[in-house]
Amino acid sequence: MALQVVRPQGEEDGVVNREEIAKVVKRIMDHGNEEGLEMRKRTQELSYAAAAALSENGSSTKALSSLAHELLNKNLT
Repeated sequence: MALQVVRPQGEEDGVVNREEIAKVVKRIMDHGNEEGLEMRKRTQELSYAAAAALSENGSSTKALSSLAHELLNKNLT
């Protein structure tokens, strides 16, 4: 099952009214709804992946460290 993007529909001025927000939240949080269950599962997976990337040996931490070393080395030469 492919996940759909759940996005509340705003008014012409871009403001989203409370009824629209409530509708989207109910759709996501409904435990009897397969779509909501899949969204929550995917959100949890992405949360774990983000935490891993930001950990001490994570990909984001390593990339940022590498960039910092490159910049320092350029400025020192």
